[in-house]
Amino acid sequence: MTDHSRPLLLVLNAGSSSIKFSLYDAADSGAGNSCLGHGSLEAHADTERLIFRAADGAQQSAAWPRTEGTADTGTLLNLMEWIDHHAQGRLCAAAHRVVHGGDRTLTGARVNSTLMRELQALVPMAPLHQPLCLAPIDYLAREHGGLAQFACFDTAFHHSLDPLEISFGLPRAMTEQGLRRYGFHGLSYEYIAGVLPQYDPRAANGRTIVAHLGNGASLCAMHNRVSRATTMGFSTLDGLLMGTRPGRLDPGVLLYLMRERGMSAEALEDLLYHRCGLLGVSGGIASDMRELADSTAPAAAQAIALFVRSVVREIGAMAAVLGGLDALVFTGGIGENSAPVRNAILDGCAWLGLQHSSAPDTSQGTCLSLPGSKVSAWTIATDENAVIARHALALLHDSA
Repeated sequence: MTDHSRPLLLVLNAGSSSIKFSLYDAADSGAGNSCLGHGSLEAHADTERLIFRAADGAQQSAAWPRTEGTADTGTLLNLMEWIDHHAQGRLCAAAHRVVHGGDRTLTGARVNSTLMRELQALVPMAPLHQPLCLAPIDYLAREHGGLAQFACFDTAFHHSLDPLEISFGLPRAMTEQGLRRYGFHGLSYEYIAGVLPQYDPRAANGRTIVAHLGNGASLCAMHNRVSRATTMGFSTLDGLLMGTRPGRLDPGVLLYLMRERGMSAEALEDLLYHRCGLLGVSGGIASDMRELADSTAPAAAQAIALFVRSVVREIGAMAAVLGGLDALVFTGGIGENSAPVRNAILDGCAWLGLQHSSAPDTSQGTCLSLPGSKVSAWTIATDENAVIARHALALLHDSA
């Protein structure tokens, strides 16, 4: 029988075909050990499947026929009904990862109509991600109006970037109108910055590059755990080669495609967000690093090599901004789990004084560097939801 006396915080991270979620004890204002479990709800061809793993390791699952219509009326309805029947408590608040927060310097904010208008205005800057982030907020406001809601922004961690890092070589008026570097993956970087002293106090107080490597990928150069440079810029397209995004790209390529190939803005958007990166370079084999690693096709090997080269190249740029390097931290799906890719990147960073072990161990907080290495290297699993919960619970208790 469900205990409805415990107040719960729901943390949502919405994607194009899945929703990752976590439940926290909302009575814990510090979100220290308050996580009750993590889950995901994925949409397949004809079903929606939910898996939830509680903090004690117990697992629950459920499935529903795929509903017609949008994800917020189908998938979220199923999720909310499952929580109502199976979660050990009652929902009092929900918190959301929002990719773009514009110029906001604070990571979290309580959702109201003014904030929603501001976030909707940022959709043109993040057309792939922002609507997915805002849809669950709209749904819960519509169907669960009494629920307090909070938004946490992936851009906020990078508010510390100086003018030389945020500015492109555009006319000043355009920069002042918002055409500048924002940076993303900030919730992940904030988590790593928070736990880094537990693993490497020297790096925490010094110069660290964090490599968040997954389907979306970026680097963040930190000094004393504060963001000083990052590879993603105005949009989530810039910087590293990614699963389906090209990373750094000469703008002349886009002008050529528009002028000589007659590509529209919509066609270019589809190309840049969905058909480039590992998928494109491999000739359509896969955007998933695991599938590419299992392939014997030369194009798959080339895609992996180009990914490694792009990461090594950008690590060099980040180290130049920092004026040296004390530590390199890998996180994200590829960063935490792909030892061959990590080792290839580490090999490319030998010039920085990084000597590493080739051990495949990927447990939390694994030190990859050898004792005499000038630069230390680590794998640290990120937890964006923990950061979201911490900010949301602080705001919830401040307003109580």
